[in-house]
Amino acid sequence: MNELTLRATSRSPTASSGLRLAWLGALAAPLAVLLALPALHEPLLANQYLPVHTILELLVVGVAFAIFGVQWFAAREFPEARAQVIGPAFLAVGLFEALHLLTFPGLPGFAGPGTTERGIYYWFLARLWTVGTLVWVARVPPGAMSAQPGRVRLLAPHLIAVAAFVALDVSLPGDRAVFYVEGRGLTSLKVGLEILVAAVALAGALLHHRASRAGDRGARTLAAALAVTVLSELSLTLYARPFDPVHVLGHAYLVLTFFLIFRALFVGAVVAPHRELVALRGHIENELQVTIAELRATQESREDLLRAVSHDLRNPLQIVLLKAQLLGRHGEKPGTAEKAARDIAVAGRRMERMLRDLADSARLESGAMLALQLAPVDVRAFVAEAIDLTRGVFDPARLELAVPDGLPPVHADPDRLDRILVNLVGNALKHTAGRVVVSAARDGGLVRISVADEGPGLAPDDHERIFQRYVRGPGRESDGLGLGLYIVRRLVEAHGGRVELVSAPGEGSTFSFTLPVATPG
Repeated sequence: MNELTLRATSRSPTASSGLRLAWLGALAAPLAVLLALPALHEPLLANQYLPVHTILELLVVGVAFAIFGVQWFAAREFPEARAQVIGPAFLAVGLFEALHLLTFPGLPGFAGPGTTERGIYYWFLARLWTVGTLVWVARVPPGAMSAQPGRVRLLAPHLIAVAAFVALDVSLPGDRAVFYVEGRGLTSLKVGLEILVAAVALAGALLHHRASRAGDRGARTLAAALAVTVLSELSLTLYARPFDPVHVLGHAYLVLTFFLIFRALFVGAVVAPHRELVALRGHIENELQVTIAELRATQESREDLLRAVSHDLRNPLQIVLLKAQLLGRHGEKPGTAEKAARDIAVAGRRMERMLRDLADSARLESGAMLALQLAPVDVRAFVAEAIDLTRGVFDPARLELAVPDGLPPVHADPDRLDRILVNLVGNALKHTAGRVVVSAARDGGLVRISVADEGPGLAPDDHERIFQRYVRGPGRESDGLGLGLYIVRRLVEAHGGRVELVSAPGEGSTFSFTLPVATPG
């Protein structure tokens, strides 16, 4: 329940404080005018005053009960500590205000006649409850969730107090004159108590004003309510007779006070959560749109992948089928079987690579870990053997091995290392008509293996993109599945190494990766 938080404003703190002082000065102006012009200070007739007083008090009672009602029904969903203190207290305030209205002179009375003394008694109780509650909640942090007891347990003490004060009023003599003496006006006790309440209200306004500087909008509204309470208390201290216009003005200030308190609680209980829900809804809608867009992109990628698989596997499969038919028809011709077998091996190896890339990509996409069978691997011997096994698949005349003797063995999975090398070498051979150099060198506690080509190179913007799933190199959009480099990076990272690319347009490309040196034992 968060009015009890301040929206950012564009005004500076100094300008905002000046505006609040001007607003308070404008509110105090009617009281100053009434006091300065005695002609306006003459008492009204009872038939003029009572309707105005009754309407103002009915407004005060209605707003007090509304403050309680908003908190009571919102407390379960938004148990904000400050509002949970204010709500039950204002049921008591509303009851005291209703009793003040009923016991005012000229009205029916309650458990006795309506007198100025009894009206002041309940008025003063309502002011004590209002100001005391608002000053008490100044110590509660804004937006704090309540650690208070349940709603009924919070409400019960207030109802018990109301019943106790009503019983006290009924038990006292009906002709008492503690706060008001007929023909003489307010007693010094009444004036002193009203001034004390005004002073406490002013202190509370300053406390809430200080809290509002930290961005607490609720505190700002409650500070304004207490400042208007000071004006109301001054009006109720300075009037001479019950039907005095200053007395009416004090009630008008009271209506404004209660409206501000209701606004603070209503905004905190209803408006602020509504704003948060609207903001959350907008955020969810945005996230939903992003998710839908990602799903569509994923669906399109899968459709592209299926098209690529059907296209790229169809070609080597057709080679296998055609060569098998050729062997069946022309197996007796010299050299036919050897060439057909070589072509079948190339096509089979190509299909095998695609299928393994697809399987590993699906496994990685699902979040599964790659199981590595790690062992010490002699780099020079392994690279030489891997290149030798690709004869008939790759053109050995364009491959150059530049791995020095004496390199320490690396800690790697031989099968996965073969995949890394074959993917990098095959990718390099596809993108260049020139030489491809496979080299290796010691790099601290790692061994760096590099595959360099003399191809067209890659623009800087493509350096990261080329390692993503289903992305094929420039000029090769219809060749391969776009998984080779993605699989290379993930396999190298699974070994604890890194893949790097050095390339520029027109200068060829060098893909290198690191593997940890195998430790003895």
